[in-house]
Amino acid sequence: MSGTEGSWGVCWALVTGASRGLGAAICEGVAPLLGEGSRMVGVARTAGGLANTEGQLKKASAKVEFIPVELDLSVASKTDMETALKLHFGGEDVPSPSRVLIFHNAGSLGHLKYLKDQVDQQHVQQYFNLNVSSVVTLNAVFMGMVRSLAPSAAIEVINISSLCAVQPFKSWGLYCAGKAGRDMLFRVLASEEPNVTVLNYAPGPLDNDMQVAARTETADDDLRSAFSSMKNEGKLLPCSTSVGKLIDILNSKKFKSGDHVDYYDEL
Repeated sequence: MSGTEGSWGVCWALVTGASRGLGAAICEGVAPLLGEGSRMVGVARTAGGLANTEGQLKKASAKVEFIPVELDLSVASKTDMETALKLHFGGEDVPSPSRVLIFHNAGSLGHLKYLKDQVDQQHVQQYFNLNVSSVVTLNAVFMGMVRSLAPSAAIEVINISSLCAVQPFKSWGLYCAGKAGRDMLFRVLASEEPNVTVLNYAPGPLDNDMQVAARTETADDDLRSAFSSMKNEGKLLPCSTSVGKLIDILNSKKFKSGDHVDYYDEL
């Protein structure tokens, strides 16, 4: 992993889905790069998972203040988001950051059914509310807050994407559509905001809870079998390994803002 301790300077970082898996690994991997006086806010639905992340982060870096925020983004309002952010960023005793990052990691798979069987309208609506709608609102609230409290800070937006954003996976229609939609939203953001750095990062096949669901709940037999084979053949990636690649990509700055970059891409 490139980058030395504290090399990113004083930063604010917001990580969603921070209680486990890739989100927790992002917190743990990024923390050592943040300079003294930095703060990281981790958002998730479960207080217990956030407490575990906080414990790991303290081992990774004693210089960064980690603030756990229990918030369900699937139902959170704009006011809920504003309250959470303004409560934990800014303030007289908080150093002004030179760099501010948001990692849009929270998300769900949805029902892994063929589209002909997706008849639960409420589930579909809830799926897109969490995976697309809340992301749009949170990103806008976050950018507005940063420009109000730290107008000179460089803003970096990292969307955790997927191969499913660019390739169709049978019986994964909701997930593919959600990831593709988010990719396009952030490509538009990059076009609208030339002074903001935007990255759509596909982290590769991770050895996490999502892959357990993929191996057991996927309706398409061929796809379910492929996921099982990847596990059995040791082809799944530890979350920390993918985070290391993400940090390398952010440090190299060789991507164009708005690009979709996969773990396996050579930069």
